Amino acid sequence: MFKRKRLEPLSEELDLTALLNILVVLVSFLLLSAVFSKITIQEINMPPLASSPEEASKNAPPVVIEVMLRKDALEIGNGTSVTTRLPMEGNRYDTAMLSQKLKLLKDENPGKRDVILLVEPDIDYTALIAVMDALKFVDVKAPRAGSPPLRITLFPNVTVGDAP
Repeated sequence: MFKRKRLEPLSEELDLTALLNILVVLVSFLLLSAVFSKITIQEINMPPLASSPEEASKNAPPVVIEVMLRKDALEIGNGTSVTTRLPMEGNRYDTAMLSQKLKLLKDENPGKRDVILLVEPDIDYTALIAVMDALKFVDVKAPRAGSPPLRITLFPNVTVGDAP
């Protein structure tokens, strides 16, 4: 008659080499396709809110420096009027001249560390960052010939707002 086959217990081990091969390929593919980017952070301050006009006058610095980033020019003001206007050169802002003008203001007010940047709508982001860098630092010629230029900190505290 029929012979019954004897069932043997499964003693085979799992073969994981195919799975490990797939994981090696997948990990190497993900590492090669990853985008490595450099992130820089610009620190900005919002204008402080004063609770009363008396407090605002006590805490207000004696000198106000405003830089207005307009579509056609850069303007430097003192809070009430525009003192200097730097028109665009081609399609670029003259940030080097802006830094030189701000260096003169910094020489007059060495303790001042803040500046107000007022920006018109629809200004290019790269132009905004270039102007912020010009507000913070200026490169001056080194005293010795052949030396790299010196970087001087102008106004590290930049407050950003909307231009009038």
